[in-house]
Amino acid sequence: MDNQAPGNNDQQENKSWREERWERRQARRAALGGQSKAGGLIVGLLLVILGAVIILQNYGNYTIPIRNWGAFFILIPVVALFDRAYRIYRNSANQITAPVRGAAIFGLILLLAMVIILFNLNWALWGPILIILVGLSILISLFLPNKT
Repeated sequence: MDNQAPGNNDQQENKSWREERWERRQARRAALGGQSKAGGLIVGLLLVILGAVIILQNYGNYTIPIRNWGAFFILIPVVALFDRAYRIYRNSANQITAPVRGAAIFGLILLLAMVIILFNLNWALWGPILIILVGLSILISLFLPNKT
């Protein structure tokens, strides 16, 4: 008879699944050159500045001249994408590979969306331009060499 307690087998399977996931994560980080501190530094500074501005606006005489200032939070994934693109570029012998293009183009698209929201631009004009840029990025990726 098996002397294991009920549910113990599930814990072993779950542990092995978690260990495999951890190993895959470490392999991805190693492929990118380790964990980046630049992205965290920029995001941390951005959050500190935004928090200070909100406190000044709420309790001081300072008002933010831009109405849609919340769009600055879109900078967090933009910085992360640009950092990722740069690290992949650096670790692929300074070659623009498909993952570099993907991260950089998606970062640029998010940056454009942030500018549209921030300056309250006309979505009727800029929305279709954004869609065209996404389509062009897909077409460019199809025709450029796919180095990995």
